[in-house]
This record gives sequence, structure tokens and C-alpha cells, in this order.
Amino acid sequence: MQRSSAVFSSITGCCLVLAIGSFAGCGKTTRVGEVGADSTGGESSVAIEMHPFQVGDDFVAPRSGRDPDTLPPPIDFSEGTVTREGTAAAEIIDSRTFDPPVAKRRPYNGRMIRPAQMLPKHSRDKTLPRTPPNDLRAGGLNGASRIQPEAAFPGITQSPWRPPDPSIAVGNEHVVETVNMEIAWYRKDGTPEFQQRLDSSGDPGFLESVGAGGFTFDPKCFYDPYVDRYVMIALEVYRDDREAWITMAVSDDNDPNGVWFKYRMWAVVASGEREYWVDFPGFGFDERGWYVTGNLFALEGGDGPGFLGSIVRAIDKVGPLTGEPVAWNDRVVSGASFQVAHAPDAGDEVCFVRSAGQTRLEIARIEEPFGSEPWTTDDVAVPEFSSAGTAVTPIGPGLWVVDARIWQAYRRQDRLVASHAIQSSGSDDVVARWYEVDLGGTPVLEMSGEIRLGAGEYTIFPSIAINGEGAFGMIYGRTSLVNHPSVEISGRVPEDAAGTMSVGREAVAGQTSPNDGDSLQRWGDYFDCTVDPTDDLTFWAVGEIQTEDGWQTEIFSFRVGVLADFNRDGQVDGQDLGILLLEFGGPGVADMNGDGVVNGLDLGLFLADW
Repeated sequence: MQRSSAVFSSITGCCLVLAIGSFAGCGKTTRVGEVGADSTGGESSVAIEMHPFQVGDDFVAPRSGRDPDTLPPPIDFSEGTVTREGTAAAEIIDSRTFDPPVAKRRPYNGRMIRPAQMLPKHSRDKTLPRTPPNDLRAGGLNGASRIQPEAAFPGITQSPWRPPDPSIAVGNEHVVETVNMEIAWYRKDGTPEFQQRLDSSGDPGFLESVGAGGFTFDPKCFYDPYVDRYVMIALEVYRDDREAWITMAVSDDNDPNGVWFKYRMWAVVASGEREYWVDFPGFGFDERGWYVTGNLFALEGGDGPGFLGSIVRAIDKVGPLTGEPVAWNDRVVSGASFQVAHAPDAGDEVCFVRSAGQTRLEIARIEEPFGSEPWTTDDVAVPEFSSAGTAVTPIGPGLWVVDARIWQAYRRQDRLVASHAIQSSGSDDVVARWYEVDLGGTPVLEMSGEIRLGAGEYTIFPSIAINGEGAFGMIYGRTSLVNHPSVEISGRVPEDAAGTMSVGREAVAGQTSPNDGDSLQRWGDYFDCTVDPTDDLTFWAVGEIQTEDGWQTEIFSFRVGVLADFNRDGQVDGQDLGILLLEFGGPGVADMNGDGVVNGLDLGLFLADW
């Protein structure tokens, strides 16, 4: 595939200035450092910001500040225990009381750290089990053009943390974004209406009043179309205080401006003589509830395994809709890094997906999320894969792409789609892979495909969704030794050949690559893709690039369809060819690859759909 030079048209005007041009005073503590030019052409001091956890040249892990005598007991999962229940009261925050509502921050320019540096030491065996070989093969690209870009605008810029871990929630009129450690929301034209820190480095932090003062990480969010609410979570862990929490905020209606109900849910699990904390959340929903998964790593002390498995928390959404106490039901299950599907169709039940072997996915379901029955699992055979390692970049040590865990899952009736980045086919290149699983009976693979672009081209952190017409939309990163990490969009319609995805379209190009001297450059750890509930057709996605000022998130919306049907009469024929020939050499609707001119490349894409 020839690399497109197309970039989505960004929202312009005052909203762009507010979004990225006037951020200043990020942290509560600054020191004068670099010298830069002011607007008059002279030199002025630029404040070098201090990391919230920085003391001198060191970083100090936060303390909870809570009286240990007031902490709940660990959630006891002794042998034979299937479920445990919990509850927490609400605190109310009104976003309209933040002054200003959009904290005026330029990209943070101080020393950065990874949240993992503040967490207890943790590791697990990530070796993929050898599972039975098979003859399954993943598909590739089909040569068609399917992406019609719509709104695009910059999201949150660099905070004191890396990676940003961007996530988005899209409702009727707004887009909510979370990163480490901030939350923001925008109107769908990109106009920013709110941006604040999540933790106590804000003034105040969005979650600070509920007790999440010191340290929040791995935030995620979604819009629940069943109840018209925005929901977000973040994790908290205080290693020196032996505390772990899942903190949640729920909007009181379909407008994020105004009241949110916040809950701090206890999350220290005990098994045998050891206690465990939660890492890497999955977050999804169905008509019945909201669901959080997380890997359980041991706190210091006690005998027992360092890795316990996964917590599965089913949250009853009824109480949080009106600010009443929230109730939940916990399970501890074997396996790691379960991703939770979004299930926006009435009657569909949530699924949980993980990479379970070199040729296997595991699909889990809960018949009664608030009962005491164990969940059920099925193995699904898929084409062979291995864990990815590092994706190359033009400068620096490259990007660590973690492992072959599933990054996103989405369910529409009997169709489940999921995506991750892997190595396969004897190549060292890391590539984005996607799956469609048929849930009509015992789960079975319907098809799978890869975004494999050629030797030395890496595609990473894919995030996939499926809309009401059965079209797929997917965002992923792309990088190589000659091209800085960029963000691309792809998709497929049901009529496309099985296992194939359309030619990707560049959404935004990176300006440079991470190269701050650290041998471990985190990127992601995940992107996000969802479907607009107002039409059940438009996809929204968020990814990241690197600029001279650090990482920058970018938000996009796009449609997926047969773009060669220029006159939209439902078929690709001579009339559409006539339109292409009339526009040849200039701009027009026949510019299928978005490079600004109708030419032979567009003719080739057109013929693929003929």
C-alpha cells in the first residue's frame, strides 16, 4: 500500500486556540528554566514545571492520607468463594464550579514518569501457552477505499505522565476524553468546554473530593446509550498504605457539564495469606450493568502467588443514576488482561475477551452478573500469533507495544469484534490484527485480518468497533524506520471479502518520535474507538502522536462505506466513473485517498469497487 499524505481537516478558529494554543501553568509548582521568545520577538523565561510527585531530583510515591483504622477489610476470596458484594456512597461534584472550566495549560514541559514507577513492583509470566496448531490464516487489505473523514480536532496535550492511555466517550452533543491523569470534554465541533486534572495536582482535581487525592491512573470512559450517561473510572493504588481503589464518576444526564456522582470503590483482594491490588482495567457495559476487569498483583508480604488472576466487577447502574449508593458484585477468575466488550444493542450480554494461547482466544460471559453463579468460558481457535515486542521509529529506542493482550472488544448482536497487535507469519514486524467471532451458539471464529503493510512497517494499538449497519471502523498507529509514529483509520463493509480491511487513511502524522533517554518508550497503552449513538453509523476514535512539545492526543470522526458510489445511488457504475473523469486533475468527491487531487491513485481505488 502506498502511504497516503492525507491528513484530516482539523477544526480551526478559536476552539483550536483554546485546545492547544493557550495552555499555561500546568502544575502547582514551577521553576524558571528555559529561555524562549515572547510574542514581541524578545526573550522571556519559560517556566519548567515540576512533576506533582517530584521532590528535588527524586520522585516520591504518594500517600493516601486516610486513617488506616477507617479502611475496609480486604475482599476475602478464600478457597471456594465465588462472589463478593460491595457498596459505596456517592459524592457530588458540579463541573460548573471549576474556575476556569478549561484549565489553561500548554503541554507539560517538565520531567515525566510512567505511573508504573509509583506502583508496587509487579510482574507475571506473559508467555503465551502453546495451544493446538491449526490451518487458519488471517486476511489482509482489499485495496478498496472506505473511509470518509468528518470532524477532527486536537485532544489533551502532554501531561506529567506517559503514556497518555487515551479513551473517549461520545454522546448526543459531546465527546469526553480521559488520559493519564486528566479529563476533558468538547462539543462535537471540537470546542473545548472542560479540562482538569483527575488527581490532587488539579485545583481541585476532578476526583479529588471523593478521596482520590494523590494518585489516579489508567482512566477509561464510555457513554452508556441505555441510560444516556457518561461513565468514567480510574484506578488508585498507594503501595505504602496498602490501599487500592476503583474510582468512578457518572454524569447525572447526557450533558457532561454539571453534576457528576462520584464513587470510591474498595479494591484490595485477599487470598490465603496475601493481598492484591488492581492494574490494567477493562471497562464495558451492556443493558444490565457496567463491568470492570483488572489484573491482580500482590502487595508486599504474605505467602502466595505474585499474580492471582483477574478481578471481574459487575456494577449495578441503578443507584448511580440518581446519586444513590452503588452496589457491585466481584469475581476472581484465572487468566490475565481481560478486555470488556461494549454491548449497545438491547438484549446483548457483555463478553470478556483475552489472548489465551498462540492459537486461542478465550471468551467469557456472565449469565447473572449480580448473582453467585460462576462465569462460563469458551475457547476460540484463531490464526497463530506471538507477543509483540518493540516497534521501530526513525529516532530513539522504538515503542514498547506491551504484549499480545486484547485492546478493545465490541459486540453487536451475535457478532463480537476484537483487536490486538501481534507478530505472525515468521515476520519480526508488529502488526494490528482483528477478529470477528460468531456468538450465535458456541463461539467460533468467523474471520480475522491484519493490517500488514510491508516489510519494516509496524501497525500498533488497534482499536475496533462495529456500527449498526455492520461496518467496522478501526484506528491504529503506524511507524517505521523512516516515518515517525502516525495515526491511521481503516474500515470494512459487510460486502467486503472475508478477512479483509480497506486501505488505511492517514488521520494525522507525527512530527517526531519519543526519544527522552529512557530505554522503555511507552506508547498508548491503548487507543479507543466507538460509535456515535445519535446515528449508530459514525465512528469516533482517539490516538496519539509525538510533537516537538511531547505527546498529543487527536480525536477523529469518520464514516465507513463504499466511497466509489459518488452519486449515492447504491451502486458503482459508469455514472460514477463519469464523475471521476470530470474531476480528474482537481479536487472533488472522487478524491478517494484524500490527497487533495483526483488522479490515477483514485482511479485504482475506484476500479477496486467497480
